[in-house]
Amino acid sequence: MNYCHLTSFILIAAATMLTSCKTAQDISASAYDECPENKQPVLERPAWPNYDLHDDRSFAAFSHIQTKPADQPMHHLRCEDGSITQGSIVLYRCKDATYLCYDWQVPTEQDWFFWRMTSGSAIIDADTGDRYLIQSHEHFPLDQCFWIYGQSGETIRLVSRYPPLPLSVKRVQIYEASGESRRWLTGTGYITEPVDVEELRPHAKAKNLRSKTSGRIIL
Repeated sequence: MNYCHLTSFILIAAATMLTSCKTAQDISASAYDECPENKQPVLERPAWPNYDLHDDRSFAAFSHIQTKPADQPMHHLRCEDGSITQGSIVLYRCKDATYLCYDWQVPTEQDWFFWRMTSGSAIIDADTGDRYLIQSHEHFPLDQCFWIYGQSGETIRLVSRYPPLPLSVKRVQIYEASGESRRWLTGTGYITEPVDVEELRPHAKAKNLRSKTSGRIIL
């Protein structure tokens, strides 16, 4: 091999290596999301030391909750019982954790309402059955009702943290564990039908879930 051919070979090999590295970096970058923004809400009133599920005066109260980014669509999911989740679910697949964002439109006539997230909730690998249990409900308590007020008509965002999902996890089910019931709170949990992880990530297009199947049009 003469000098010219050797130089050309080295240049081609180097370009190939750089292209491979760039492709690997692109794939790695696209596989993960940045952590979702989740500002600290204002604690208007702490929970009573003797918190009581049946006494709503004992609930903590919060205002100035994080809202859904305007550029993200609403990802409503279908549950196994055929119902549709009231709120929209967005999944951030980060390297150190998985974040589930629950986006809910506050009715204009409902300035005060209470909420609860229960321990035991999980992201389930739909193909293996592995459960990634909830670690925290950021800024808010687990297993206690809390008041949210002052955001009538806004789409608020509640963020929960879970263990990181391996890249091998392709389809998931979202499981909300049941809890105690009281007036205006059934405590009933839910589990969604399997959904592709990519369909839940921040910039995925929203799907229309009005009809489960597309049947024939008969005149």
